[in-house]
Amino acid sequence: MKKHLLALALIAATGAANAAVMSYNFSNVEQTTEINQTGALGLFDSTLGTLTGVSLILNGSMTTTIDLSHTSSGSASGRATGQVTLDFFTTLAGLDLSGATIDLTASTGNQTLAPNTVVSFGPLTDSDSVTLSPLTSLFSVAGGGTFGISCESLSGITALGFSGNANAVQASSAACGAEITYTYDAAPPPPAPVPEPTSMALIGLGALGLAAIRRRK
Repeated sequence: MKKHLLALALIAATGAANAAVMSYNFSNVEQTTEINQTGALGLFDSTLGTLTGVSLILNGSMTTTIDLSHTSSGSASGRATGQVTLDFFTTLAGLDLSGATIDLTASTGNQTLAPNTVVSFGPLTDSDSVTLSPLTSLFSVAGGGTFGISCESLSGITALGFSGNANAVQASSAACGAEITYTYDAAPPPPAPVPEPTSMALIGLGALGLAAIRRRK
């Protein structure tokens, strides 16, 4: 029984030693909405080993400034919320990103404004990400390579309260990025070359020659 347990422990240790991780990422700087940004991520080189898992993270950020006013008589309360929605697309066949949407929002919070005055709020920011676990078979390619990820934005603003007489304008920017992480079992290193019989014979003859020279001395 002890011998069997030792063998299992050695197998587990060998498997853990072969486990490896690699990742690729890109990020873009924020641009005035609406945006259409792209980036590239690396594919897994199947010659490195067997791919066991893929984690794809899509991320986005927004910054907005909101100018808020109302036109009714007397003071009124309400709030405005700016929104940027990011939709993602890819050049990799078989990878479906149709449900990978990020909704970013930034609010002024509840405010009480005097009539016919404009108040600016910001910069207001938000960021978020979505994590996917797609099929490993889509990413394992001999020699590796790259594939593209892109995003497009739709932005808007809503105002609530102020007796229905609010004016809200936002100036927003946004950006997107992505990161992919591969977990894999690394291929074992090639075995060390075994000397050919001829080479071994030459080495033996050389050793005998050195021994003979030492005896003469």
